[in-house]
Amino acid sequence: MRTRLRPLDGSFLRVETPNAHMHVGWSALFEPHPARARPCIGDLRESILARLRLAPRFRQRLAFPPPGFGEPFWVDDADFDICRHVVQLSGPDESMNLAGFTALTDAALSTPLDRKRPLWQVLLVPRLEDGRVGMISKLHHALVDGLAAVELALLLFDSSPDEPAAEPESRWMPDPEPGRVELAIEAALESTADLLSVARGAAEFALSPRRQATKLAETLGRVASVVREDIFTKAPDSSVNVPIGPQRTLVRHRADMEDILRAKRKPRLVNGGAEHITVNDVYLAAVAGALRTLALRRGEAPVPLKVMVPVSLREEDELDELGNRIAFSFIELPLHVATAGARLHRVHQETSAFKRSERPAGSETVLNALGLLPSPLKDLAARMAASPRTYNVTISNIPGPEAPLYMLGARLEEAYPVVPLSEDHAVSVGVFSYEGHAHFGFYADPSALPDVRDLPDAVAAEIRALAGAPRRERRRAAAAGGTPAAERAAPIRPLR
Repeated sequence: MRTRLRPLDGSFLRVETPNAHMHVGWSALFEPHPARARPCIGDLRESILARLRLAPRFRQRLAFPPPGFGEPFWVDDADFDICRHVVQLSGPDESMNLAGFTALTDAALSTPLDRKRPLWQVLLVPRLEDGRVGMISKLHHALVDGLAAVELALLLFDSSPDEPAAEPESRWMPDPEPGRVELAIEAALESTADLLSVARGAAEFALSPRRQATKLAETLGRVASVVREDIFTKAPDSSVNVPIGPQRTLVRHRADMEDILRAKRKPRLVNGGAEHITVNDVYLAAVAGALRTLALRRGEAPVPLKVMVPVSLREEDELDELGNRIAFSFIELPLHVATAGARLHRVHQETSAFKRSERPAGSETVLNALGLLPSPLKDLAARMAASPRTYNVTISNIPGPEAPLYMLGARLEEAYPVVPLSEDHAVSVGVFSYEGHAHFGFYADPSALPDVRDLPDAVAAEIRALAGAPRRERRRAAAAGGTPAAERAAPIRPLR
């Protein structure tokens, strides 16, 4: 069944350029099951094919109506070929080292998806030198948001290494391909339905003006708050906002979740009361400290950054729906604050103020209103929203499962998320929590931000500073008359 893109989904097509590819994804490592055959490309293709009936969008491509008729449609790709979308990058017996897998990952992520085909790809490296299996996944942001991408992974992966294979699907029959005139008529009918919805709202206003006036005033107040505090508040100038090219690198860091939780639980009293720090606060503060470290190494005075933090609006019963169900929050990242604890306090103040405000609901209202704009204004609004005037960096927290996942019996060990870069944004940060670890993915143009490879050490030092030393280390240090390693100041290393 064909469906039309939501305005927010379409905005990711509008801001995509030859230098700014709008795919999300991940790079993952698996440990093969000792009693099962190593995953191979043939078995992976069969497994995904058998499950595509659970996600029919992944056999659909974009179809555009004539100019002026709004967003494109998802239509069945009559030429769908699983071999185009599930690809092996090395021979089954070819052993590749991690450096080679990293280079392949960067090359794959530097290549945009083909809009003439379904907008996803899974790339397999069957054998690494350490015995593991490598996988790279790419999905266009018009197809999924970050949380939906994780849900896709849950559809494709298993919760047990011994999960029986899915039943093969009977022959798939694509729907007939619509012509441009048919798409134009359908788009016009949908636009008419939107106008009728507005008219119904006006009729409801006339029938109960006092109640509807109150609701309208509340909605306008929320929208005004978003426009004033998020859209019209200019992001500061920063060295992370420079022209970018098409090349990408994904730099990884794996943190122990116990350190994150220790930083979260560490007692902090403010004005006589305890702060209720969240895991997301710790992630944001850790990234703030890491970016501050890089600024100092460059000889720059650290300035606060305006960061965009996607907020999922999905309800429990919407987790398996594709498309984007997100709003955007904008908060100040306090790079200018000198100590780790003070940065965490400032971050918590920012996130708490956002949650108490009307801005989350206002952001959703603004995004929904995009659908009523004519196409030229949609283009302008999308480019403005994605510009460095609106925000400096995107930081996305993607919660994953605590229990292990499996792919053809192989256990998922590590998975690092990809958060796309829009024009003039040199770096983004995704954090995926899974099975006791936080996986940081620093996604960057390596030419625009050559010191991105220093971020893992910098964020690790910041997490240690936020968490404090474990009690055992404190006792050992006290007995030896020393200072716990986590409390020592991290040295500022020169740029390589």
